Parts: sequence; C-alpha cells; structure tokens
Amino acid sequence: MAGEGRLESARSTRRSPSQMGMREAAYAMVERQLSKKAAARQKSRQVALSGIVMLCCALALFVYKYHTEVGIAFPYSGSLSSSGTSQLSSEVVLPAAQQQQQQPVIVYSGASGAGALIGSSGLSAAEIDNMLKPGSSGHSPFDAPRYAGFCRKMRPPNVPVLEVQRMWLTNKQRNATDVTIVTQLSVDRLYMLEGQCGTWGSIIAASVHVPLVQGKVVSELAELHGRDLAAPLDIIAEFHERMEKRGRCKLDLVYVTEEVGSMELVGLYPVNALRNRALMLAQTEVVLLLDADFLPARALSDLIHDPLMHEQLRRVTGYRQGIVLPAFETMDDGEVGKQTALKAIKSRDSLAELFKRGELRGFHMDHYNRGHRATDHARWFETNISYRIPYEEGFEPYVLVQRRFVPWYDERFKGYRKNKVVHLMHMFRLGMEFASTPHGYVVHSPHPVANSWNTTQSTGFWYKLKKLYADSREDMEASRFVPATAFNCESREPEKWSFYLRRMLGWAPPRGASQRQEQLPLL
Repeated sequence: MAGEGRLESARSTRRSPSQMGMREAAYAMVERQLSKKAAARQKSRQVALSGIVMLCCALALFVYKYHTEVGIAFPYSGSLSSSGTSQLSSEVVLPAAQQQQQQPVIVYSGASGAGALIGSSGLSAAEIDNMLKPGSSGHSPFDAPRYAGFCRKMRPPNVPVLEVQRMWLTNKQRNATDVTIVTQLSVDRLYMLEGQCGTWGSIIAASVHVPLVQGKVVSELAELHGRDLAAPLDIIAEFHERMEKRGRCKLDLVYVTEEVGSMELVGLYPVNALRNRALMLAQTEVVLLLDADFLPARALSDLIHDPLMHEQLRRVTGYRQGIVLPAFETMDDGEVGKQTALKAIKSRDSLAELFKRGELRGFHMDHYNRGHRATDHARWFETNISYRIPYEEGFEPYVLVQRRFVPWYDERFKGYRKNKVVHLMHMFRLGMEFASTPHGYVVHSPHPVANSWNTTQSTGFWYKLKKLYADSREDMEASRFVPATAFNCESREPEKWSFYLRRMLGWAPPRGASQRQEQLPLL
C-alpha cells in the first residue's frame, strides 16, 4: 500500500508542471483579452472626446458669428447726389461696434442717383456704378448677389416685381444710439410719413411705391395720375428735402415702381415686398417695425438716445426679445381724430386721460382684437414696469427688435390680409419672445380708407391669401417655412440662420420655463 502511495505521488508530481503551464497560458490569454478591451475603450474615449471638442468649437463659432455679432452690415444702401453725377459723399457714422472694426464706410452715388455702401465689398467704383444703372432688367442697388438671411427666390406672378428708381439718404449726423423705423407707403400717402417724421427724432427707412399701368403713373393725386416716372421723382425729392430741413427724423427713402397688368389690380398693394426694401435700408442694430400711419410717442426717440437706455435696449433685445409698443387708435376718423392723435403722443399722462375719456381705444379692438389683445392695454396703464406678453395666433404688434433677428417678409402676401400676421408668427417660431415697455407706445393717425381691401375681395385674391396663410402656418409647424422673395439670399435653410428653431432642434419648454423667462431682463 505504501508503495502504491509513493507511485501515485510521483505521478501527481509529473502532472503538476503541465497543469501549471496551462493555467499560466489561460491567465495570459485573459490578460491579453482584457488589455485589448481596455485599449479599445481608451480609443473610444479619445474619439468621443475629440468629437465633443470639435462639436463645442463649432457651436462656439456658430454662436459667436450669429448671436454675439452686433448688428448686420448689408452690402448695399443708397444715396442721392444733388447734381445726379458720380461723386463720393461724406462718411456715415455707424454704431460703435461697427466703428471698432476701423473699416472705411463710404456712401457712393452713381450717375443714376442711386447709391451703394462700399469700403468692405471689394468692388471698385466703376463696378458699383455699373450695377446701379436702373432699367427694365431690374438691376438696382438692391440686386445684390445674395442677401444675409434665408429666403427662396420666386418669380412673378408669385411675387411682385419692384424696380428701384432712386434713393435718398439723410445728410444729418448718424449716431451710435439711432434706432430705425422700417416702414412703407404709397406716394399718395407722403403726408402720413411727414407726421411720423415730425415726431421721431431718429432714422426712418421708408420705401415709396408708385404703381404703373403701361408705363403711366396710377395715383389718387391729380398732379401725378397718368404722368411718367419723372413726376413722382420730383415730388419725392422735394418731400425729402423738406423733411431734411423741417422734420425731426433722419429720412432714408427708396422710390420703387411696379408695372401692374390692369387698373383693377392696382389695389393689390405689395406691402411685404415694400417692407423688405425698407428693411434693406436699415443699418442700425435695433429697428422699429411700424406702419407709416402710426405716430410714435414723441419722447420715445429722445429716451433711446440716452446712452444708458440704449445700452439697456441692446441688452434686452439681444436676448431675442421683441419690445411691444402698445397701439392705440382714435374714436374719430376725421380731423378731430388727427388732433386727438397728436395730443396723445405728447405724454403717457395725456394718452391715459384721452383713453379714460373714451377718445382712444386699443387698435382694432372693435373688429380684430386678436391683433393686439395679448398686449393687454388695461394692464399697461396700471403698471410702470415691463411684463411678458404671451404670443397667440393673429398677434401683430409693433415691436422694437434687433435687426439680425428680423426674417425677410414673405412677398407673396400682397393686398389686404395676414401680411403682418404671418411675419410675426414666423418671428415667434424662430424663437422670438415678447415683452412690454412702459416707456413707449404708438397711436394711429386717421386717414382715408385705401382701396386695397375692396380690390383683394373683388379679385378673389382674398381666398388665395387664406390658403397661403394656412399653408405657411403648416410649414412653420413643421419647421420648413421659408419666406418667398424676388431676390436671392445666402441660404434657404432656416436651421442655418436660427439657433432657436423649435421643432428642428426638438426644442420644448423645460419644466420651470416660466421661472427661467422671468430671469431675462426687461426694458
């Protein structure tokens, strides 16, 4: 038995080295597999980290380029030399942020009388002068190769064809605290622009429309109707010269014509196309989107010229906020109403007294209260602080907003219906929020009713606009809406021009969003 035990022990001793080698080989294999997995994980971490760094750099560059840039410099503006010959005019004083770039900005007037902003465009004076020659081809200072923003170019009859005949720029000093009213009107309504110019102590950029039938002017004014293009030119030139001498404003004008197929279609006023032409003239960081038949509170422009207040305005609007100016109208539609409007803009106390006596009311509150209902006029009178204004469909306020946040108007909307509603809806879909201010308001000045409403109804265009609005709203909900224009833009992709596209980025208000909004600054 003892011998058998020794034999078994010897056998066990002979197997041990083999077993140990197998174990060591297994351990080595496991270690190699673990090291490979560790190396793969390390490589994955490095790739992920590199991707995150690249994404952060791209995002920072995007935010810097489109959301910290002060103002937008458009490639062209306009000027008029009194002699109508080529010359260089005086240097234009731009906002301080643009001055820091230390680039010479000169307004050049070509032989046609139109002008262009040169200095950073890289074009020679001869090249610009060639571009400024007006004609049937539609070449004008506004026919830049591509404009900043996004839009889709369409052809007539989808969008109106406007030809720039001449432009006038103010000779008054431009300041870093200027705010530009962006507006439009027909040549028959220059008297309304005169009233606005008399109350606004800053810049007004206005497009003046003249319809043509077979090359002849169509106008309510006897001295213009049936005349050629020179007649409105003289009237507008005289008007601009008079405003330069007597008006408070710094007036920039562009005179555009539109060849209309028949007298019946003259009333389809191309309101959004004209707004775009005026918007092209706006060079200030902050703009006020306002119709020509409204008078702003007289003290508002004085207030925004205060450096501290202007800086606060820049800061507030820089958060993509639209500052709503409550809109009022007079109960009387005649001369008494005009005098009431002039009294109302003197001070907020005067406005409150007239409102209390029933001589004023919220604009269009009697037949289209959705347009300004959200402003809550009663609340505005009761408080001296700003408050949030929730958007509702149909809301169409007059707002102070940064120019870089204003999308192009859809030029398919002409005549009378939804033209401003669809633009404000677009701004909201792009992330715009609205707030009130106790420092400003606007009052409608009565005037004869335009023929636009009747023409829109009689031609059946009313129903086309109804469908167009419904289609536009559907496209906005799907984040695929792109405004139609007669000119090219740098992109037709909305996501490249707004960091706040809600559906495109899957944006939804987080819990406590109302608390977050309250932390944003108010004016």
